[in-house]
Amino acid sequence: MRILADENLTRVRELFSPYGEVLAVPGRSINAGMLRDVDALLVRSVTRVSAQLFEHSRCRFVATATSGLDHVDVASLAAQDIKLSWAQGCNSISVVDYIFSVLAALEPIAGANWQQQSVGIIGCGQIGSALAERLLQLGMQVRIHDPLLSGQHRLASHFASLQEVLKQPVITLHVPLTRDGAAPTFHLLAGPELAGIPADSLLINAARGANVDNASLLQWLRQKPAQRVVLDTWEHEPDVDPELLQRIVLGTPHIAGYSQQGKEAGTRMILHDFCRHFGFAVAKPTPETTQQLVLPAPLGCEPAAQLNSLILAAYDVRKDHQAMQALLKSAAPAADFDLLRKHYPGRHEFSHFRVESSGLHPSTRKAAGILGFRLSAQS
Repeated sequence: MRILADENLTRVRELFSPYGEVLAVPGRSINAGMLRDVDALLVRSVTRVSAQLFEHSRCRFVATATSGLDHVDVASLAAQDIKLSWAQGCNSISVVDYIFSVLAALEPIAGANWQQQSVGIIGCGQIGSALAERLLQLGMQVRIHDPLLSGQHRLASHFASLQEVLKQPVITLHVPLTRDGAAPTFHLLAGPELAGIPADSLLINAARGANVDNASLLQWLRQKPAQRVVLDTWEHEPDVDPELLQRIVLGTPHIAGYSQQGKEAGTRMILHDFCRHFGFAVAKPTPETTQQLVLPAPLGCEPAAQLNSLILAAYDVRKDHQAMQALLKSAAPAADFDLLRKHYPGRHEFSHFRVESSGLHPSTRKAAGILGFRLSAQS
């Protein structure tokens, strides 16, 4: 069996080589010629999967280790009887951690501690709902817009119109990229929607770049230079508009879901489907041997600052922003954008950290547990 894979899929050679020959190549370079003698294709979001890839190929299995499918022509694969596997929800917690790092890094928001604010969430899939549940456990107010969900959803009491969500001090997007259907999300936020956002609100897009019309966003920021926007995804990535990058408060290279745990979960999910499709016994791969990390309790500060310090000690999004800023001086920014993703340093989810909690304020201890940190008394 021959397996063609994006070389940046976590542990792809190790996990798939027992079942065949793994040909690992850059994801953006994958083309129809490479697929002529291939049985399975494994990709990430940078590979455009269309019918043309398979015109002269025996490949009838495609897997993407991503939560989204906007890079895949799902209908054409079905028409060609090609099995599609995707890792839905694999990086949900990683993205949620990213949002909390943004909140901790940019406090105060609308003049107050972020824990005192209301959060508007656009999209209530696995990421949006996981974020909402943590915010609610923290005692915060949440307003959610997702017109595709019914009133029977467990979070339905927090549903609101898009206009109401856009009035909240924090607004964050967690929707797929769709261009048709009952509620398309392409350019969901454009000029009219952006104009309705309060001047002191924080807008975060860690979903798909084209969920926000980047041209309208840039024009809006030119008119309101003090407006705070965070972008992890970009409409034309890897081509990032340098002026837009300069005008936002935090910019990162599409890495919100790039925790070690999220990336490995994605590979394992498609491995399971691969084995089931081809009739292999599902092996139990040895997990990565990464020791749980210990964080000391931040001392000498109030509970809100203590929680922020803890979050940023685990993952500080500002470091990714600093790396992204190097694109402004690059001779090949698109290529360097991809390199930032390819060589992204190991990052762990909050659940990978154990906190010596005897030094924490009681409210910080409770909040840290809600965010996923493991707590232990100091010996």
